[in-house]
Parts: sequence; C-alpha cells; structure tokens
Amino acid sequence: MSALEQNSLILVTGANGFIATHVIETCLAAGYRVRGTARSADKMANLQATWEQKYGEGKFEVAVVPNIERPGAFDEALKGKSTQRDALYTHADATGTLCAIGHPGVSGVAHLATITGFSIIPEQVIDPVVNAALNVLRSCAAHPSVKSVVFTSSSVAASWFTPETEFDIGEDSWNDASVENAHSLPDDEPTKPWHIYAASKVLAERAAWNFYKETNPGFVFNTVLPSFTLGPMFEPEVSVSTASWLKKAFLGDWSAMMHVPPHVRDVARLHLRALNAPELAAGGARMMAAAGPFNVNEVLSSLRTIYPQKTFREDFTPMVRDLSKIDNKRGTALLGGWRSLEEAVKANTEHL
Repeated sequence: MSALEQNSLILVTGANGFIATHVIETCLAAGYRVRGTARSADKMANLQATWEQKYGEGKFEVAVVPNIERPGAFDEALKGKSTQRDALYTHADATGTLCAIGHPGVSGVAHLATITGFSIIPEQVIDPVVNAALNVLRSCAAHPSVKSVVFTSSSVAASWFTPETEFDIGEDSWNDASVENAHSLPDDEPTKPWHIYAASKVLAERAAWNFYKETNPGFVFNTVLPSFTLGPMFEPEVSVSTASWLKKAFLGDWSAMMHVPPHVRDVARLHLRALNAPELAAGGARMMAAAGPFNVNEVLSSLRTIYPQKTFREDFTPMVRDLSKIDNKRGTALLGGWRSLEEAVKANTEHL
C-alpha cells in the first residue's frame, strides 16, 4: 500500500491532547488536511483559530465525539463531506449543472484519544479504555476510505519502571506484571492505581492487535509507544500530560522526573511516519518513541545551562538510575535521529 496522498484527510482523535496537537501540526505542515475529535467544540476553539490562520480555512476542522466508549462513536467523524462548499471535486449532471461529489472520507487515522482515570477497581479503568480502542478500529474497518491507522499506546504497555535493574525493552515486550498486579495488589497499596492504569494500556493495545490480526481489515495498522515526553505546549493551560511534569520541576516539584524523554515533535513525526511511510506498508510495527536514557540530574544540568540566571536545586543524591535499554532502532531509522534532551527541555520551559 502506498503512502497517503497529499491533501488526504487525516483524523486525529483526542485532538486537544499534548501529543495530539503536535501530530495535527505535523500533518498540516506536511500538506494534509486534518479533522480532530474532541468532547466539545469549545475545547478546540483557540487551536482551530491558530491553525486556520497559519494554514488557511478548511485545512483543519473539528468533529465532536462526546463519548468515545459508545459503539459507533467515530462513524460520523470518518465520513467525507458532501456540501458544495466542502467538495473535493465536482461533476456536471445531465443539465450541465456542477454537482458536489464530496471528499472521499478519511484516509488515515491517528488514534490518541483515551480515558485517563485512576481507581483501585480495575474494571472501572481498564474496560472503558479497551472499549474505546476497539470502537475506533471497528469504525475504521467499516469505512473503506481508511487506508492507514496508527494507535498511540504507552511505554508502560511494554515495561514497568524498575530502577537499578538492567533489562531490555523491545517491540515484543509487554508489561504483564502490571496486569497481574492490577488484580492482585491489596487496595491500600499506593502503587495499585498506577498498575491499573498501566494494565489498561497493555490490554487496550493487545485488544487492538488482536482485532487487526483476527479481522484483517483494509487498512495498515501500526502502534507508537511514547514514554515521558517533553516539548512546547500549544496552550499553556493544557497540563494533564507529561509536558506539565517538567513545568512542575522548573517551579520546584521534581517528584515525577524519572523516565526516558523524546521531544514531542519527534513523537509527532513518528506518528505521521507510521501513517504514511512506504516501508511500513505491510503494517504490524510496534515502535518505541524514546530518545534514550537520562536521569533527573541531566535535566538539572540542562536547565542550568539554558537559564544561568536562575537557581535550581542541587543534584539528587543518591541518584536512582534507569538501567533499561530500549530498542528504538525502527523509530530512529524513520526519523533520522532524535532531538537532544537540552532541546526538549528548552522547548518545554522557554515560555515559563
């Protein structure tokens, strides 16, 4: 299957999310049209105005999907347009009047929407996430215009963070430990909600792969597994993503800064490559979106270099080390390399 044609329509679900906004920006800059889903149009008003001013009217539009758990929730968002104003091309009827044929529908889908919740009851978190994942794939399978789908999973679907332990994380790695812990840990164990969250990522991605293999739909399917992600935020008030963690650290709260960061723009480029790269036309790729290992003291060092006039806390001692080795060769080959930690830190903090 060939790459998506220029001006093809790409659906990005969860369009107001941190990574999703960069996926949209990357697709628009590459010459694609984008339709973004959100629970309400109000959430996208500022972003839509920004993209219309930058790329022109009609390049980006919003589809409201209030409940991504509902069967068929994405059906309308995947359809083409049939109005004269939005027609991609026209034909003359028997009287010679030009009639709108309309857009052929969505060609590519980047599924980033998810339901983020924390609970000590596994079913309350896991079931909605799995249902949402299957909903979008069933809708895509029912729309022949869809040629390529990329599913955004998470690094926690592959592995649980285990400090001071050497182990490999590859495309065949699955975090089965969190699935077990989600159901076996006592309710008063502080890490249980986090294991349940991780289990939802594991089981949603597995359900997606099983659907793809069992139904053999008419689209190419690949997944991207981002880890802790840094980079600029389109809207500073968007703070429920990993982008907000460095903001907290910049302001003095370092509790969450232990992981492996790619720059969000690299993650966005990897999503687009997963959608349109000819070398992925066979489908079935599971790509780690991770730039390389780092520790929190390296973030501190970058901040001191970028902002010499500001005082930051002393280095952490002892330093908890992440000794895992992530196989990111496929992503590296597709992107031609990753941005540096210092670039990502600067992009994430220069507006503060």
